[in-house]
Amino acid sequence: MKTKSCVVNPVFINDCNTARVKIRVKEFEHKQSTTITCHDIRYRVDVKTKLCPRNIESKDILKGIHGVFMPGMNAILGPTGCGKSSLLDVLAGRKEPLRVSGDLLFNGSPPPENFKCMVGYVVQDDVVMGGLTVRENFAFSAALRLPTHITKADIHEKIQNVICELGLKSCADTKVGNELCRGISGGERKRTNIGMELIISPHVLFLDEPTTGLDANTAHSVMQLLKSLSKNGTTVVFSIHQPRFSIFKLFDSLMLLSLGECVYHGPARESLDYFRSIGYIIEEHNNPPDFFLDVINGATVNIRDKMLNRMNKISKSKLNSRLQNLMKPILYQYRQALDTNTLKISPKVDYKTNFVKQFRVISSRTLLNSLRNPQLSILHWFVLIIFGLIVGTIYWRMERDCESGIQNRVGAFFFILMNIVFSSLSAVELFIKERSIFIHENLSGFYRVSAYFFSKIICDSLSMRLIPVFLFSVITYFMLGLTVDTEKFFLYALTLFMVAMTGTSIAFFFSACVTDFGMANVWIAVTYVLMMVFSGLLVNIKTVQAWLRWIKWFSLFRYGLNALQIIELKDMTFTNGKVLCPNTGNRYLRRQDVVYETKWDFWQNIVALFSMSVLLFIGTYVQLRRMKKIR
Repeated sequence: MKTKSCVVNPVFINDCNTARVKIRVKEFEHKQSTTITCHDIRYRVDVKTKLCPRNIESKDILKGIHGVFMPGMNAILGPTGCGKSSLLDVLAGRKEPLRVSGDLLFNGSPPPENFKCMVGYVVQDDVVMGGLTVRENFAFSAALRLPTHITKADIHEKIQNVICELGLKSCADTKVGNELCRGISGGERKRTNIGMELIISPHVLFLDEPTTGLDANTAHSVMQLLKSLSKNGTTVVFSIHQPRFSIFKLFDSLMLLSLGECVYHGPARESLDYFRSIGYIIEEHNNPPDFFLDVINGATVNIRDKMLNRMNKISKSKLNSRLQNLMKPILYQYRQALDTNTLKISPKVDYKTNFVKQFRVISSRTLLNSLRNPQLSILHWFVLIIFGLIVGTIYWRMERDCESGIQNRVGAFFFILMNIVFSSLSAVELFIKERSIFIHENLSGFYRVSAYFFSKIICDSLSMRLIPVFLFSVITYFMLGLTVDTEKFFLYALTLFMVAMTGTSIAFFFSACVTDFGMANVWIAVTYVLMMVFSGLLVNIKTVQAWLRWIKWFSLFRYGLNALQIIELKDMTFTNGKVLCPNTGNRYLRRQDVVYETKWDFWQNIVALFSMSVLLFIGTYVQLRRMKKIR
């Protein structure tokens, strides 16, 4: 096997075994150890070199990584930007396959398609719902990731035993917490993230910098927990930046990376002897991980040149030969099976639950989290009701007089539409705030994108659009003194709801497209203002330059205002108290180029709003599906 210019060494684990997981739960499936073999793994991304988006170059993030990760504590160490997280993602199947090359084998065979759903992956940031308790978060993971044939009693037992094993019994029924409410400690949050993955009893557990953000004592306790899991047959693979010595002693295998290349891969306990053998001796009282990073970064004189000069010699060293001897039979069997067409292809790993259950479980969590954190909902309802009362007070019981009858009604309708549309900004936080949670859960096989999308849309529509908009409609319709007619009232409420949904769909779309609240709000505000200008009230659209006139077809204000004007002004007459005014509602509608003669003339505005909403929701869904690819 041809080797790259890197120092590599096999993993030798003396104290690992294939016993069952230490967690005291009922075994739902046979527990077996897993060995991961990677051969010549390369990962490449496209980067922009100039402001012009067409100037794109390929950058190699991983450059021919070879290694074996056996049951035990497998650490990936290196400076920032060396490719630790990228290698972890490749091993876990979380990178776009078209950008990855090389052989990745699980127990000597290619992993099944979508195998990322089988392994546990703990990301660096917290990805648990802050409004839920530890137990409720575990229950969410169990409900979506365990087979449907498992009984509720068994699931409850499994959750309880994971809680006990992780030392979370005292805070099991405490909310995790978020920026609005205080919850459990940092160490407990990290263990909760680990517990979300242990629910499925994974053979392999990946962790991206599990000690980041933790104090020394908490970090050590987390690593001790991982050590206990590894001793019971779990293959634990994790990236770590700069551990202290007490944590380093827990490692079974160590891989050192530098600039996307492997500098050392072998037993952690032999790493110092290896560096001593090639001329680098650690100073007294120095921490080994710090020493390794100094060597990798070239902190000592001429280190970098010496390392490069030794690469060819090192590639033929005894250490590398040991790795080749370990990998050779695995790769030989794999190649032979390929040549003879006897390779066993594992079936694709599918979701454990169907769409209906996923939709129900996600919706339940969403509603429960909203009830636990009602600040935004209360503020949204409060603002709409207050503005409804303000509008009703300003335009109280509008008269049908010649001078103000039409002006007040049109002004009130425009003011109402502004309130409804801009209140939809409350939807902008949805896919930005939960982006990391969604990406992690979707990649881990919790649910389909469609189940998440529809549950979020429906929950938001019911709690934040339908009910508050209906209350707003009741307040404004009767305070303004609009025509007392049941059919017209419900058409009025329907129009406001469709305007709210269209405004919300715009907010959802930008929420899914950008990652920053400020940027999303700017784009949404610009869109709303353009639509407002082309509503037909602020400027006569006939006078607008022809090359800008097309924007009117995308103005939700125009469709909403036309619909409200048809409901109220059609066939309406006005009087100065003695005689009828020549200026009727129909005459005003004709002057504004609002077609009103047939029922379809009203419903075409509703259809236009509905179509805009559907198209924007489809765009949002497509963007959600792209999120995991552009991660």
